Amino acid sequence: MSPATIHRLLVRPKSLTELAHDSIRQLIVGGQLAMGEQLSEAMLAAQLGISKTPVREALLRLRVDGLIEIQPQRGTFVFSLTPRQVEEICAFREVIEVSAVKLAIEGHRPGLAKALQANVREMTLARKTADWKAIRQLDEAFHEAIVEHCDNAYLKQAHQLIASKIGALRARLPEHDEQVDHCQQNHAAIVDLLREGRVTATQRALALHIRDTLASYRGASNAADAAELPTRSRGGRG
Repeated sequence: MSPATIHRLLVRPKSLTELAHDSIRQLIVGGQLAMGEQLSEAMLAAQLGISKTPVREALLRLRVDGLIEIQPQRGTFVFSLTPRQVEEICAFREVIEVSAVKLAIEGHRPGLAKALQANVREMTLARKTADWKAIRQLDEAFHEAIVEHCDNAYLKQAHQLIASKIGALRARLPEHDEQVDHCQQNHAAIVDLLREGRVTATQRALALHIRDTLASYRGASNAADAAELPTRSRGGRG
């Protein structure tokens, strides 16, 4: 196979199903679609400017991702979480990230410290300009960097099981200054401990930080449930 042929394969454009999957996923994770909101294949297809077939295939993929619930005789809905499920996700996240940060410190401490320091600086700048979207993205990137530096494929795969749902909860948090400042302080403290190579102390600080988010995420889930009104429905099965 020639280099030109390999290059063409590498730059193969996304299929309509892939584009629909990415677009609908972003609407869910970004908070534009409410948790529990009913979806219509026809309306989504019209919004995306494509036929219903790739939308239907995309919704099936999103169901596997855990972002879509398909209920027989009722329709297709954005996922929703009970308070108990939020607790389970946060507990699972704590296990993954606390294990990952230990491995990351042992194997890639300088690189991880550099990445997280840059992240904290960028979040400080975003806070000064009240760029809430950037703050959410940087918060997500901070935790993803820890997992990416751990050199354990199974931990990374496990993290992907909940990454989208955590992102969706994060997007639904209120934009309160105190919460943002608290997050920045926690991140900065974690970086300081990590730079010093204090594995156990870093793990403890990270675990406490994740537990701090539980009440906020539970509130975000409850707010999403309260906002689920008939007027927000995107129609039945199309």
